[in-house]
Amino acid sequence: MTLRSEDRDPSADPGADFYRFANGGWIDANPIPPGFGSWGSFEELLTSNELVLRAELERAADAPADELERKLGDFWASGMDVDAIEAAGIAPIAPLLEAVTSATTHEEWLSHLPTVIRHGIPLLLVAGATVDHEDASRYLLWLVPAGFGLPDRESYLADSEAAVSLREAYVEHVAAQLRNAGLEEWAEHAADVLAFETRLAEPRLKAEEARDRGRTLNKTAVADLDALAPGLDLPGYLQALGATRTESVNVTQPAYLAAVHDIVTSTELPVLHAYSAFQIVKAAADALPARFEDEAFAFYGRRIEGKQEPKERWKRVVGAVGSDMGEALSQLYVRATFSESAKDRAQHLVDEILAEMRTSLQTRTWMTDATREKALLKLDAFGVKIGYPDVWRDWSGIAIDRSSYAHNRIEASRFELDHQLGKLDEAVDPTEWEMPPHVVNAYYHPVRNEIVFPAGILQPPFFDADADDAVNYGGIGTVIAHEISHGFDDQGRRFDADGAFRDWWQPEDAEHFTGLADRVVAQFDEYVAVDEVHVNGRLTLGENIADLGGVALAQRAHARVSAGAPDVDGLSPAQRFFLALATVWRGRMSDELARTYAQIDPHSPRRWRVHGPLANSDAFQEAFGLADDAPLLRAREDRIEIW
Repeated sequence: MTLRSEDRDPSADPGADFYRFANGGWIDANPIPPGFGSWGSFEELLTSNELVLRAELERAADAPADELERKLGDFWASGMDVDAIEAAGIAPIAPLLEAVTSATTHEEWLSHLPTVIRHGIPLLLVAGATVDHEDASRYLLWLVPAGFGLPDRESYLADSEAAVSLREAYVEHVAAQLRNAGLEEWAEHAADVLAFETRLAEPRLKAEEARDRGRTLNKTAVADLDALAPGLDLPGYLQALGATRTESVNVTQPAYLAAVHDIVTSTELPVLHAYSAFQIVKAAADALPARFEDEAFAFYGRRIEGKQEPKERWKRVVGAVGSDMGEALSQLYVRATFSESAKDRAQHLVDEILAEMRTSLQTRTWMTDATREKALLKLDAFGVKIGYPDVWRDWSGIAIDRSSYAHNRIEASRFELDHQLGKLDEAVDPTEWEMPPHVVNAYYHPVRNEIVFPAGILQPPFFDADADDAVNYGGIGTVIAHEISHGFDDQGRRFDADGAFRDWWQPEDAEHFTGLADRVVAQFDEYVAVDEVHVNGRLTLGENIADLGGVALAQRAHARVSAGAPDVDGLSPAQRFFLALATVWRGRMSDELARTYAQIDPHSPRRWRVHGPLANSDAFQEAFGLADDAPLLRAREDRIEIW
């Protein structure tokens, strides 16, 4: 992995537009491909990984080495058999459609919800298990609002011209998909479906509210659910779903659940029939005949994401297998791509940046000793997972064959839900991963208090075991430091060393941190996402804090290990670090997708993930010899350093 001069734009002023300076050549040479709403380093690596996964799936389909490969190969083959999919029509979902559209009472309609959800169809809510935020040794069932066709709450409620136009197009889409399914009677209720979903959207939290852990962690005894959501019979729902081994659940949005029964029972049955039929079709569209996929792409792909055309079928099937049998597919990916030497090099980077975070905590002058002591205990308790799990998940219980792609996807949903529910009477498995290792991503888990870096992202341009330190620290190093910083962002800091959600900060330290966080909000509120739409500094706060910390920590760690390192191609180690950082975030995005992400994505646009941290960086200013009044830089008194 090298920094290529042709990817840069030397005519750009690094003190005014470093993003262009570092990436202008690449941006000019790389328009968004037709099947994408965005294109950049993440998408390039994703596409490269997809080629590896395709080759592995084709090999497994032709000559499986074992039963797991046989299942993966059959899943792949069923998805690529378009003739069989066309011949099957809507038969795979016909029983579900019949059940929800034949209900003669509201209670009968509600009684079908567990069955539908077990088939992977989100209606009103979904359930899953994660680590208990009060007891990290146990799992806890979560109930989450679901079953919406538009991106977020504001898509239903905003009165802007764009929002109104989107809702009009949505009504047409609902009607079209119901007609595709031969449900002309229910298609007439498409506008009523929008009205029903709008009523459901009203009691939901806004996107920036929903990221507040204090509002979404509401552990509730099963015996108290009837009082919380009168008439909905959530205990009966859980029994029918198969969640029989739990005494408590986490209700992420109590106000929503409290309102659901009244909204449902005050809605005419034909509207409920139309709503549930559409949600079934929506969830299954990619496994149904082409007319369903085409209509889904026209609305979600082209209208919402700005894509010119769908991805090739093989990419869509790779994505489906990766979504439904992710950790199984990852075993093939890891064997093909990831070495122990790469894992060792990545571990070294993690160790160095963790050490830098320790120094940062020790030297924060605004932090009292009482808070500092607990913060250091939390950092020392960090778990680290790199590459792939020590123990792979058991897939022997999933029934996959080549007869039906839709049935395979339904079976995968059933298998995953049973897997989730089966955890509820078990101790937490410390080897478990929350993300398949082939995915191009990384994460911090606050309840497990661990950072995880899958093999999928430990590839160029993020990481290269043979590259020099400057490039690796600027690439994957900033990602590593970003995830470490999440443990101490505005939400992560609310969890202690054991992963418990509790207040362990001294009041004066919490007040100081909140003041810094508010300044971060104000800075990012200034930035424009697209056209007249600004970044939502409150929605993106956690990621912005992690980006600020990621750049600062990785830079300081690199400066420490690179002392005395030579220039390369006329670039100092510090300059190469910042250029590598910008390379990670290079990319283009359609206006349509940018508008959608501005509403729902907790991450800032890629340009601001570079310029936002650099505007606050003394080290960046020094590396490129910029004057204090360089347009990109904040005034020195306005610069923010949290970690």
